[in-house]
This record gives sequence, C-alpha cells and structure tokens, in this order.
Amino acid sequence: MNIETSMDLPFVSIVICTLNRRALLKECLTSIYAMTYPQSNFEVIVVDGGSYDGTQKITDEYPQIHLAVEPHFGIAYARNRGAQLAKGDIIAYTDDDCTVAKNWLHNLVSGFRLPQVMGVGGPVLPTFAELPKKILVHPALGLYDEGQEPKYVTGIITSNSAFRRELFAFAQFDEDLGATRRGQLLLCGEDVAFCRKIMDNHFKLYYTPDAKVYHRIREDRANVHYILRHAINNGVSVARLIQKSKSSRIWMVRYSLTGLLRSMYSAGSDRSFGTCYQIVVYVSAAFISLTGVENGSLLVAKTFETLRQPQPKK
Repeated sequence: MNIETSMDLPFVSIVICTLNRRALLKECLTSIYAMTYPQSNFEVIVVDGGSYDGTQKITDEYPQIHLAVEPHFGIAYARNRGAQLAKGDIIAYTDDDCTVAKNWLHNLVSGFRLPQVMGVGGPVLPTFAELPKKILVHPALGLYDEGQEPKYVTGIITSNSAFRRELFAFAQFDEDLGATRRGQLLLCGEDVAFCRKIMDNHFKLYYTPDAKVYHRIREDRANVHYILRHAINNGVSVARLIQKSKSSRIWMVRYSLTGLLRSMYSAGSDRSFGTCYQIVVYVSAAFISLTGVENGSLLVAKTFETLRQPQPKK
C-alpha cells in the first residue's frame, strides 16, 4: 500500500481529551490541522470533561470536529468515549497539552503495515530543552522515548498512540485505573493495562521514532517535590494494577518487593534521579500491598492532605 497516496490512506479518528485547557487545546488543534495528512482522511473528536473556560468556542474554529462532553470524571472514561464515537479504521490519541509533528499521522499509520500490529506509538518529547537532566524523569513528566530505532515494544504512551478500531471490541481503557484525581491522589495506569490486554491477546505493539509529539511540561512540575510525589502516586497505581490481575496480597507484596530489589540493584550502576524515582514507586507499591489497597490509599491521601495544609506561624 502506498501510504503517500490520499486514496489509499486510511481514515483516522484523532481523539483529544481536555478539561479547562482552552489555550493549550488551541495549540494542539492548530498543529493537527497543519499536518501533511490530508484533512479528508481524518476527523477530530474532542472529549471534554466539563470545561467552563470557553473550550467549546475553540472547537468551533476548526473543521471536522466532533465535540462530546463526558459526564464521568477520569481520562479512561474520556478515551473510551472517543473510541465509541470514532468512525475511522484507526483511532489515534494525543493530549490537549501536546503538539504533533507535521508528519505525525503518516508515520503512525505506516506502522500498521506490519503483521499483527494492533497499536503504534512514538516518542513524546519536551517542548523545550532547558530541563535539568537530573529531573528529566520520563514517567513523572509525561515523556516517552524508546530511542532512534523502530522496534516492537510491550507498551506505548497514550498521548502518542494509534490503535486499530477492531481492538476495542475486546479491550477498553480500565476506568478504575484511568488517570484521575481521587482526593489528594492522582492515579494512572490505564495505558499500561490497555497495552497488556493487547499483548495478552497475542497482538503486537510497534514503536516508530519518526512519529513525534511534543509535550508542554508545566513549570510547577519540573521540580524534585512534584516528581517524588508522582512516584508515590504511581506506586498506588501499580498496586491497584497488580490487584486487578492477582488479588492475593502475598503475590502483590512479592511483586512490589521484587521491583524494589531490582531498582536498588540498578542504583549500584545508575545513581540517577530516575532510578531513585523507581525505588520510591516500589516502596509505595509495597506499602499499599502490605496495608491493603483501600486502607493504604487512604493513608497516603491523608498524608498528602496534611502536607498541603499551611503550617502555623511560630
């Protein structure tokens, strides 16, 4: 198939989930409509979580946009809603705080020429290069980079991904895991579980370095405090993800401690902040596994709430 010929290009549904990010959404949409992929071969579905900042007016400025309001709070609900509304043979996802390269969709679509490939992803890079390397922890900052060579992978990041539509007949984003705020907790893991379902059904995921997406990182997140807090939250999500597949608390503790030991062993040769992040993730996951998911999550949430309260002046 010649993917450069408009007649042969598949029709793609691009899903963007948003909530009160009007200015960022505008940048995202502008980059999408500047792509080399012909506009006749894609639609854009914006799933709004209930914005009150004029987001709906922004979508009126662009053609072929289907705006849907999702009443349930959480990114997994929004992504599933987008898949339900999609008309395309391929469903692509990016986030409202991302911009896409001009050839983004061409390069994602090309990965589906390979047999058994159900999902294709690419790198998510920071929009600026001034980030200190010591805090460039990809999972905490919404970044993803598997290098400069195309390859089969076991997971891709949803903010730069595309999936065959028929996949959603047997796999959806887990709405109990989807990135959402539960009190003081910010949970995630729905993309990990989704990719695991694909692999468990003996399909393949493919990474292409040429399908680039650029993520705008908020300034208040480029610091050690935020990244450590994200690691603790991620540990809660890891424990919840383990519980989904293995309900035994003993198995959960064993998995968490194994991950912790591996991370500590890695610290012997790699004393980066990224390794420290992984250690904190598995310490958090082990704590949640030992205390129970619900009780442990509540304790972590209360701790965060206490830390957020202003300290009395002496």
